[in-house]
Amino acid sequence: MEKEGFDKLTVDGIVTEVGTTRQAFYRRYKSISTLALEILLSRFGGQDEVNTGSLKLDLLELQHSDAEMMSSPLIQKNLPGLLEDIRTDEAVRDIYVEKMIRPRRENVRNVLDRAHKRGEILRADFDSEFICDLLFGPLLARVLLPTGQPIDNKLAQQTVSSALNNLGIYESQA
Repeated sequence: MEKEGFDKLTVDGIVTEVGTTRQAFYRRYKSISTLALEILLSRFGGQDEVNTGSLKLDLLELQHSDAEMMSSPLIQKNLPGLLEDIRTDEAVRDIYVEKMIRPRRENVRNVLDRAHKRGEILRADFDSEFICDLLFGPLLARVLLPTGQPIDNKLAQQTVSSALNNLGIYESQA
């Protein structure tokens, strides 16, 4: 998957490479997408919770983790093709949302809630789902629309800065 990517995966190619049968493959996996998703999840599923005591540092730590994930060859070569199956196959979508998306969004929501309780976020009406989109959207865009722009620490810092600005926290305050 790191060499050729999701679009080149076939059941015949997989069973030949690992020395098994199509029947054995389908007993374990519903489809190529469930296998590919299982491999991605084994490497990138979930996300450790962070709690540095600082909103900016917590968000930066989460973003650095996601930037590292999104810049990996495994994600770069497989997520674009896999997203169509995630969009159209409810079972694959449910696994992806439950194991990949939900833990990351919950982490951001927890970071924001703790920051609000500490008084770092003064607004009570912040939209944690939108903040998640602000943080992850640019990373995903650079995977799906390869412009040659890197997914790096600078992008992580820029996305965190945008999220903080949306929360009414400007760099001189953070």
